[in-house]
Amino acid sequence: MPSRTAASWWLLLVVLFAAFYAVFARVALHAFPFSGDEYSYFLQAELFARGMLHAPTPPHPELLRVDHVIFEPWVCSKYPPGTSALLALGMRAGVPWLVTPIEGGIALLAMAWTARRVLPRRDTMLAVAMLGAAPLFAFQAATFYSHTAATMWLAVAFALVVAFTQDGGNWRMVLAGAAMGCTLVTRPLDAALFGAALLVLRSARPVALALAGVVPFAVLHLAYQNAQFSSPLADGYAAYEPTFRAIYGAHTGGAALSLANLVDGEQTWHHLDILRAFLVDWTVPGSALLAALGWVALRDEPRAQGARRFSAALIVLFGVSLFVTIGGTDDGARPRYLTIPLLPLALLAAPGWRAAAELLGQRLGRVALRVLGATVWGLTVIQLGAILVERTPQLWVREGLEQAVAASGIREGVVVVRAEYPTRYARNGPFFDRPVLYVSPAATTGVEAIAAAFPGRTVYEAREGKKWTVKAVP
Repeated sequence: MPSRTAASWWLLLVVLFAAFYAVFARVALHAFPFSGDEYSYFLQAELFARGMLHAPTPPHPELLRVDHVIFEPWVCSKYPPGTSALLALGMRAGVPWLVTPIEGGIALLAMAWTARRVLPRRDTMLAVAMLGAAPLFAFQAATFYSHTAATMWLAVAFALVVAFTQDGGNWRMVLAGAAMGCTLVTRPLDAALFGAALLVLRSARPVALALAGVVPFAVLHLAYQNAQFSSPLADGYAAYEPTFRAIYGAHTGGAALSLANLVDGEQTWHHLDILRAFLVDWTVPGSALLAALGWVALRDEPRAQGARRFSAALIVLFGVSLFVTIGGTDDGARPRYLTIPLLPLALLAAPGWRAAAELLGQRLGRVALRVLGATVWGLTVIQLGAILVERTPQLWVREGLEQAVAASGIREGVVVVRAEYPTRYARNGPFFDRPVLYVSPAATTGVEAIAAAFPGRTVYEAREGKKWTVKAVP
């Protein structure tokens, strides 16, 4: 009876978290693909939902460009297909915004399964809470970003690797490799770093078994790249690069992954700020310190040794990778590329919390300890609220264009987007067949040229602001 009761509590916690992510996605974030990345995944999901890989290039593509979407030789997303394939399932069901919250819930289930194998039962709830309440995890589980899908797959792989370290079951590593393969077609770098961490198992067998599980998905990934970009070794990033430079300038074309970023002063400051944001703003307060304490606390626990080493390897590898990637401000959570380390952090922070409670309880007393615990979890809620407060005005602007057009009674025509970055707003779907067409011309392109490109259609101009203004062109 006690074990069944304990299981029901952590399962209830997982359900509550997943429900919160769904409400947050639908109500707070309006189920709206805010960033260009999200919209690119969303556009590809619409193609997949119709059984298509790409759509024909529309006339005048130079007037219709949108961030992170390729127009030549056809219209498709620059990103790997994994995220969009899952979103397409939700799109077919009419609830694409529900996909990522479900992915978050599955990741939490995998975390609970891992914790139950490694930690005392009372720590399972803590591990789930440390992951599920982390503002970075909760926020992304309410968006259309790819990080939650990758975290879900690697949470499953993490659980299987930890189980393998305990019983040596070959099938576990093959399945872990399959989960890594799913990550490969979602976020290839995350899959590669996770695979590199397997080297701490100090055996060729688990690595070979994992590779066996990865291979079918690697072949699928190469076939997808061949179909979309005319070569199995080409990818969407390279195909999109000329458009990216044309929109944002040649200075934006730095390599996303390069050792040069290690010695670039500006990039170093970006990396340090991303690390600060991760530790201070986007995790449960004190998670990193608790994880370090938990790593020490588990050193005498025989069944946790494999998980302990593997967790440390994941944290180190992803931490090092941060400093060779390009950093800067963008539309997403600043430290989102550190999402995967939330898994080992949560697993280690749970015993760390218990160890800290035992140490501090002797000095502070139980009442003070409860006040401290309530403060930590209260700050976590406040952090997520602060993120929403910052995002909401941006959401009003990004979503506000189509709302302003609808409020103006415009049912068909061409809307010229006049904004600092019009390609962030001109969203027309993959087929460009909607009654209202949004165009994203260069600032020097006159209305006459646009009207000539779309004869017979009324032309309007929409100007960016906290509230968009939309006027018909005489």
